[in-house]
Amino acid sequence: MIGISAIIEHTPYLGIFALLILGGIGFPFPEDTTLILSGFLVSHGFIKPLRALFVIYLGLLISDFFLYWVGKKYGRRVVEHKRFRKLISSEKLLKLEEKFRKWGVFVIIFGRHLIGLRA
Repeated sequence: MIGISAIIEHTPYLGIFALLILGGIGFPFPEDTTLILSGFLVSHGFIKPLRALFVIYLGLLISDFFLYWVGKKYGRRVVEHKRFRKLISSEKLLKLEEKFRKWGVFVIIFGRHLIGLRA
């Protein structure tokens, strides 16, 4: 039987990819921590920089596209749900939507690179 440490040792790229995907869909694996771990592994020669960059970029893209898809498919239903209305009023939601229409592209581009604001 293969132990967890053996799996991690033989498949570090798969582990990094899985952590990014799981973190992107809401599990408690922050992308920042996974990126720091990846940098540590690169700096100590456990993984190769270009392969790590490819795996990291692919993992981030897939998790971002997943979040986009969920928001596009279910976003309106979420904000119209009665529980959500307790968090934010209809007026505030309209103001947010207006600002997003005006600055949406910039919010997405810059927000993607700010810690804590990605999702």
